[in-house]
Amino acid sequence: MIHFDPATRTFNLLLAASVYAMRVDDEGRLLHLSWGPRPAGAPADAPLTGPGFEIFTRHDELPLTLRYEFSTFGDSALQEVGLKAQFQSLPQQMAPGEAPHLPIRDVRLRYAGHEIVLDAEPGLAPTHGQPTAVASPRETLRLRLSDPVQPLEVTLCYRLTPEHDIIERWVEVVNTGSEAIEVETLAFATLHFPNGTNELTSVSGWWIREFIAARERLPAGVRSIEQKTVQTGHYTNPFFLLNRPGQAWEETGDVYFGALAFSGAWRIAFEQLHTLDVRCQAGYNPFDFGLTLAAGERHVTPAVVLGVSPEGWGGASRRLHAFALERVLPMPSDGPAFRPVLYNSWEATYFDLTLEGQTALARKAAALGVELFCVDDGWFGGRRDDHAGLGDWRVSPDVFPTGLDPLIDEVHRLGMQFGLWVEPEMVNPDSDLYRAHPDWVLHFAGRPRTESRYQLLLDFGRPEVVGHIYTLLHDLLERHAIDFIKWDMNRYATEPGSVAGQAIWRQHTAGVYAVMDRLRRAFPHLQIESCASGGGRIDLGILGRTDQVWTSDNTDAFDRIRIQEGYSLAYPARAMEAWVTHPISHQTGLPSPLSLRFDVAMRGGLGIGSNLNELSEAELADYASYIAFYKRLRPVVQGGRLYRLQRVEEYGASVIAYVAPDRRTAVYSAAVASYLQGWLRPPAPLRGLDPNAVYRVVDRHGVEVYRASGFELMMTGIPGDAARGASSSRTLLLEATDQ
Repeated sequence: MIHFDPATRTFNLLLAASVYAMRVDDEGRLLHLSWGPRPAGAPADAPLTGPGFEIFTRHDELPLTLRYEFSTFGDSALQEVGLKAQFQSLPQQMAPGEAPHLPIRDVRLRYAGHEIVLDAEPGLAPTHGQPTAVASPRETLRLRLSDPVQPLEVTLCYRLTPEHDIIERWVEVVNTGSEAIEVETLAFATLHFPNGTNELTSVSGWWIREFIAARERLPAGVRSIEQKTVQTGHYTNPFFLLNRPGQAWEETGDVYFGALAFSGAWRIAFEQLHTLDVRCQAGYNPFDFGLTLAAGERHVTPAVVLGVSPEGWGGASRRLHAFALERVLPMPSDGPAFRPVLYNSWEATYFDLTLEGQTALARKAAALGVELFCVDDGWFGGRRDDHAGLGDWRVSPDVFPTGLDPLIDEVHRLGMQFGLWVEPEMVNPDSDLYRAHPDWVLHFAGRPRTESRYQLLLDFGRPEVVGHIYTLLHDLLERHAIDFIKWDMNRYATEPGSVAGQAIWRQHTAGVYAVMDRLRRAFPHLQIESCASGGGRIDLGILGRTDQVWTSDNTDAFDRIRIQEGYSLAYPARAMEAWVTHPISHQTGLPSPLSLRFDVAMRGGLGIGSNLNELSEAELADYASYIAFYKRLRPVVQGGRLYRLQRVEEYGASVIAYVAPDRRTAVYSAAVASYLQGWLRPPAPLRGLDPNAVYRVVDRHGVEVYRASGFELMMTGIPGDAARGASSSRTLLLEATDQ
């Protein structure tokens, strides 16, 4: 609910368990008032009226900690700001003694009005038209601010999802004058946290080492997490958890969280003042940023998704997961109810593709219970290795002399869906596309064109490039009965020279989104996986037009424990594709048992990447047994609430549980990464169960291994894991029974 008190000019955003408040002061400045969990027992509609925080001043009374709801370069030049712009001329006659220091770099926003609407959308919102699981309208507060002198209007937008304590914030900027305005910095929101809220949880990594979680105390000054890329990036990911040091843990304490719905160059900058004030600017990365607002032009930023949980980091994760499942991921009515079990042939055959070889793998995969068969790289153009062919998205007669349809028909006859790998943003210099259009890649005239993996990056700032790629993919999907595409991207931008200029960091993402949205409109049954050398493009923006994400190229089960744990801080298991591959990992060269590989992969959307031709009949039977068991677990894993019961950092073991919304079923998963002889790890009591229900605990063979009440399970956990050694794991299904 959105509450406005005209007497005090305060705005209160009232959610299920939290309140966000701001006010307009006597000078018309919109100031942050408070944000946090509602005290236990407080009325659900109780508003705050302010002032709510203290202002630190210097001896000359200059306010240093005034909490502008959206900070600008003008009201402040000392601290980080959400908006900095240039005006090319003076808006009025100069006073005597003034000099025309042009351009003017001064913005001061004052309250000009507000409205509450039900149809607001942030920038780069999906346009594919496919519904989400919950599509009911939501209230959005639109607060209009304007500069009293300059021709600039800014609208701050707050869309509420009250049941999950979620607020989506974004900004609209409009040039109301007759001359262009240059915007140098633009955040999606300015955030203020209670003083001393300075323990940050974020993730970092690199290729095959994504999503490694870490906790740190913010220093005095600025600490930013950011990527200077045209994709989300591997170095870090655009989400955060923030709490007071020592005041939060997995299931306790107040935790503030945020995640960007944007896949381009982004920055989340935290600033802690010497007074312990903590604020944040979240949005576009100001590095090499360029946004020119022509006369009358409006720009709408993407959203940052925000919330606060009184239930620790776990509560923050569950709110983000529920929001993504209900309001972000597309859920077409003719699509699968849950993510299908996938087989991908890449690690089995690499570039050695033939109709006979892929057909043999497909038949073995179908016999195991696989539901989606995907052919990876090498099926198109001159792509016999990674030196050539990217950009020529037509079936190669050298690989499939009779075309792709015989394989697709056989896959469908076997009862599986058919998928294909593509990398639409890339081009090899050895390709028909590059030979015809060498100017279509990112480059600076007369300067070197740096190849990575023998490929260059197409200029998605060019409308003709975006249109050409869409046409190629549309023709491919129209000619063949393809159900799924794995959209990959395997390099970073180096020379970002584009017809779009500095706007390329936004325009590239907009072009990718546009192609995906148009394809989903044209082919409503189509499913898309986001992959970028593994986890290089995972965020709430890409999740709005894809069905799943490839979390990492690293399929080593030991490494995946940490990678998937870090991913789970912000994103739901339903969207996380996780493969079982070879006994000796192709990425790390290390061995792991089949049980561990399946137990870790079954924590998300299960995929198989092993060479099935190398497996014995006994091993194939084991695969089939695990896949059948996973299908029993799948509704809970992909639709349940996640509880992290133990983390690897604590005692070398990862123990998690997924609990169905009705609490009648749950999945328990334990995986031991390291173990010291003589250890007895602490028990891992379950959470979220019905304390009055009795649960039957069964393994993948249907054997009952334990029976206990929800109360007992949440007090003592499931026995038998405390002394398990390294490489051990198990997954169990809990079912409530009337006995």
